Amino acid sequence: MSKKKSKNSGTAKVSAKSKKIKTASVSLGALAVAIAGFTLLSGKRKRTGPPAQATGKLLETRPVLTHKMFSGKAAMAYKMAAEIPKVVDSQFCYCYCKRDHGHKTLLTCFTNTHGSKCGICMGEVIYAYELYKEQLSLDDIIREMDKKFYRPYRGHKI
Repeated sequence: MSKKKSKNSGTAKVSAKSKKIKTASVSLGALAVAIAGFTLLSGKRKRTGPPAQATGKLLETRPVLTHKMFSGKAAMAYKMAAEIPKVVDSQFCYCYCKRDHGHKTLLTCFTNTHGSKCGICMGEVIYAYELYKEQLSLDDIIREMDKKFYRPYRGHKI
């Protein structure tokens, strides 16, 4: 007696095969979306102008204190501020020392010891330096700094 193939067995094989193809397609699509998203988020920022100049005419005319007076993160921040004074002088300081201490710009924090005691100031200089090393324009650096450090002003309570 010979075995007959039923009509359903061929359809079942095709159906199972198409399910595997659909599953693989969906998986590959999800993977492609994940890779694209990761690439966009971790890639270099897009420049909208020429790279920022490290030096130039400054609002703050006093010199940055030498990094040799400090240690650790403070020494690194003072050294970076001295390397890119134009970039740092173009930044608003989000510890609000302009209101509370009469500072002109972020660079002012590094012409005295304030920058060595303030985590916000040190963080801003270090981030500005990283952006400068990515060769962003001054406008782009200011925009990125504002995005990262902006917070509403709250006066100091006595």
